[in-house]
Amino acid sequence: MTIPQDPAIHHADQPSAADSPFDVADEVDDAALAAAMRQVPWGAGVLAGAAVALLVLGYLLIYLLVFIPRGTVG
Repeated sequence: MTIPQDPAIHHADQPSAADSPFDVADEVDDAALAAAMRQVPWGAGVLAGAAVALLVLGYLLIYLLVFIPRGTVG
């Protein structure tokens, strides 16, 4: 019993359009790319700001709930 093979495998001598990135069509137009690049840095800034705010809030909660009620040592 023979298994039929994919005919695309036998055409290794024919170049593909995906072999070179210069031959592949770019489907993103410049206006959409510019609009996305205006919004992406704001989202990254908001995410980084929220992470820093949570870290500062956690530090303040530990300070207020652990160190202040403990009082001075000594």
